[in-house]
Amino acid sequence: MVRAFVLRGPEAAAALDWLHVHADLAGVEELDHALVVYTTAPLPPLPFPAVEVHEHAVDPALLRLTGLENDRPIHVADDLLVRPPWVPAPADFLGLDLVVPRGNAFGSGEHGSTRAALRCLHRWWGGIEAPPASCLDVGTGSGILALYAKARGTQGIAACDIDAPSVAAARELLPGARIVVGGPEQLPAADLVLANMTGSELTAVMPLLLARWTRRAALVLSGMRRAEVGPVTALVPEPPAWFETVDEFTAACFPGAAGWPPARRGHGAVR
Repeated sequence: MVRAFVLRGPEAAAALDWLHVHADLAGVEELDHALVVYTTAPLPPLPFPAVEVHEHAVDPALLRLTGLENDRPIHVADDLLVRPPWVPAPADFLGLDLVVPRGNAFGSGEHGSTRAALRCLHRWWGGIEAPPASCLDVGTGSGILALYAKARGTQGIAACDIDAPSVAAARELLPGARIVVGGPEQLPAADLVLANMTGSELTAVMPLLLARWTRRAALVLSGMRRAEVGPVTALVPEPPAWFETVDEFTAACFPGAAGWPPARRGHGAVR
């Protein structure tokens, strides 16, 4: 039997950390001003006197939900689809279909920064004659950006992430690719370099990104919020060709020597 306990108070987050060690949690739900923890056993006494704990009833119907019922394919562009393997592609879809399991790794297509990066990459790819020989995906998460490059014909795929579960997920998605835990200093230079991170992370890793980028293909940076776009893109010696913005996140494309399709006025502008 699953039981639900609501935690409130300034130390609720610390109490949750403690429960992860001292209790067998079946799930956690974050509310605006509280945390709900689910367990199959009584909640142990918390060593946090400021935390209020209240048990509330659990709807049996909720226990039958898997979390997958509302999954849908994500149309990144008219001819670019991202979906988990348990969701079929639309019968009439004829474009590029990226199948990415959704798990512990960031980057399964739902987040605005991932979609912005894919849109930048997809637009750039539409203007080149041949796929780049090599790709480096820094902060790869699930490996979705590197998967795009592989699906479009790039053979030399390398990636890195500081999160070990993400590296494990990317290795499963991209067998044969060189994927390591850590930073890009462990990997060789590449023609196409991709990075989907926060603005501060992009700033910190920029010297390594530029050192690995041969400039024979594009550099795509994503994950920037509006105020971060100018400072981050100014760190690259050449100006970006265009931007793509999804939700609160912007991606920038630096096309390198391969060039790019002529940008239409206003297309991809930061909004």
